[in-house]
This record gives sequence, structure tokens and C-alpha cells, in this order.
Amino acid sequence: MKKRLEEAMSQANDAEEIIPLLKKVIAQYDLIPGDLFDQSHQAPKLATQKHPKTPITRPQVQAVYQDGNGNTWAGRGRRPTWLNEALERGHTLENFKVPSKRVSRAK
Repeated sequence: MKKRLEEAMSQANDAEEIIPLLKKVIAQYDLIPGDLFDQSHQAPKLATQKHPKTPITRPQVQAVYQDGNGNTWAGRGRRPTWLNEALERGHTLENFKVPSKRVSRAK
């Protein structure tokens, strides 16, 4: 077991010395994997992306709460600092409620 460990350590040391030399030679001669390896043994290439992904657009959520300074909150996720501070000063959520603009449908 000790002998195998010593061999493994020796190989690791050799690799630490050889890898920088290989990198230097590859850069010096502008080598690519096909220059160094047989193509039949190469790992399959990942599909290259031809078109950049379009960003995901999410619909804007209407503000449910708003203060006089233009700060808004839709009521989703963590409550914003400006609202927490106002609640600590004694205000209620109802003080910041934005009037609903729903249109009632005729029956």
C-alpha cells in the first residue's frame, strides 16, 4: 500500500512539472486538440449556440402599495425597507394601498 502511495505521489509530481511545459508548447505553436489527438478518440463536442438566448420577459405586476416618494411594492416577495420603516413609525398597510382600477363587467 505504501509503495502504491509513493508511486501515485511521484506521478502527481511529474504531472505538476509536465503540465506547465505542455501549456507553454501548445500556446507557442497555436496547437488545437485535433493537432494532438486522434479525432476518433475525442469526446463529442457540445452543441454550439448559434443564436443567443432571448431574455425571459415577465409581465409587469401592478403596484399594490405606494408611498408619496414614488416607492412601490406589488405585495410579492420580501417587504421593502421603505415600507417596513413606515410600519415601524406607526403607519398601516392600508395607508399605502393603491386604489384598485378594476373595471366591472356588465352582465
